[in-house]
Amino acid sequence: MSWLDFLLDNLFLCLGHGVYRQCIGTPMGTNCAVYLANVYLFTYEFDFIKCLLKSNTCPVVLHRLSILLRFVDDPFVPDFPDVENFMYLDQGTFGSGIYPKTSCELNCMSKGFSCNFLDLAVRQSPQGLSCDIFDKHSQPEYAGIEMIRMSHVHSNISMTAKLGVINSQFYRFLRLCSCKKFLVFQMVSLIVFLKEKGYNLKILLKRTRGLFIKEKFLFGISTFGTFKMILPRVL
Repeated sequence: MSWLDFLLDNLFLCLGHGVYRQCIGTPMGTNCAVYLANVYLFTYEFDFIKCLLKSNTCPVVLHRLSILLRFVDDPFVPDFPDVENFMYLDQGTFGSGIYPKTSCELNCMSKGFSCNFLDLAVRQSPQGLSCDIFDKHSQPEYAGIEMIRMSHVHSNISMTAKLGVINSQFYRFLRLCSCKKFLVFQMVSLIVFLKEKGYNLKILLKRTRGLFIKEKFLFGISTFGTFKMILPRVL
């Protein structure tokens, strides 16, 4: 606790020619900031759950809250349209909500049968939830912002590291995409993007082909066959 007291009392930032002390919260980049934020929010959530259990009159609310997800300070709430009634300490059917509004006010970024959560595009259908990759830089409001994404073929980074992005992105897509067509589309888009950066198409295809053959029967059927059919249409 003494370490935390020292950290929170000695957060100094340089901005221009000035040095400022941050007196609320922690700056992004502090090693323990993510853990502190997670524990901080958990304490309020834990107190709220204890309150619900003590009242013994809210099994429906508890069940719906059990599927609420939170990544640090970004909550994802599937199938609970009334969750806003329980968000803050001074509101709620049971006289008290979850978070203090003065320091944890939440902004609803999207709502409905489809929404974007972090780097996921989540869609609800009769078959359940589906997940695809979401890139906020593809949105119109970011169109005018110059961003350097991935290294150019002539950068000083080693070719092994530059081509390694194919492997890392493949397994990222594999982990996040809920169906074969999403994975294939993302890999095709990646190849097209790298080709525009000057990479040799044959080398890109060889590396990608090896990954698809290694994971040949993703989602129960041959994913590599679908990849071979879609790629020529795009190129």
